[in-house]
Amino acid sequence: MTSRVRAGVLLIGLGASLSACRSGLPVPSSDMPPTTSTSYSAPPVQTHTLTVTPPAPASSSAASLEPAAIDRVFQVYMNGLANHDMTALRSGTCPRLRETLLGFELHGHYVERWQMLPYSVPAGQESVTVQATVTQRNARTGKLAGDVVYSWNVERNEDTSYYVCGWLDYNR
Repeated sequence: MTSRVRAGVLLIGLGASLSACRSGLPVPSSDMPPTTSTSYSAPPVQTHTLTVTPPAPASSSAASLEPAAIDRVFQVYMNGLANHDMTALRSGTCPRLRETLLGFELHGHYVERWQMLPYSVPAGQESVTVQATVTQRNARTGKLAGDVVYSWNVERNEDTSYYVCGWLDYNR
């Protein structure tokens, strides 16, 4: 019977200890001398407030691209292609592409003439895709090779300079 009593006391003690752990109260140790009263004060709760400011809508944070500036830089770039003027071509090309291999050929053809097509400027964007109809001349034979529509990206960088940054593709 004494073993049953001990087992019961152990279970009751274990239950009290577990319940004290769950509630955050300290569990008295059997090594500690008994005390007449136990007071417990929880440590102060620290709170942190995270303030998240959503970014302003793109249309109010960045001014729209200026069509006149897009037209100017595209003209410099395209005239550089058409006139085989590497200085103009480089000045119209974005800085990150200037050190790459630049040339006057597009798919083995030179630009004989070009005409920019109408485009729209999305509000708050830092780049726009523009297209031009290009009359091509075969770079090997010198013969006219027909008209195609090419696409380019025109971008504005941090200092608000405009550049042609990447020739995209063409359609016949």
